[in-house]
Amino acid sequence: MSIAVGSRGFVDRVKSILGVLALGRKSIESGESYQLREPSVPYNAYFEGKKDDIGSENTLLWDVNF
Repeated sequence: MSIAVGSRGFVDRVKSILGVLALGRKSIESGESYQLREPSVPYNAYFEGKKDDIGSENTLLWDVNF
């Protein structure tokens, strides 16, 4: 995702205005313009699940008499 797109001077100015909020963002040359982009994070990094058998620990036994 781009935060700023334009000339090198414009992108550098936006980066300096953002200050600490711009840490980790990179200026990338794209044709005749520049982009200030956020770092891309892989989607699975936060949603990787454990593949494990639920087993009997997740069992509730009911005493049902009909």
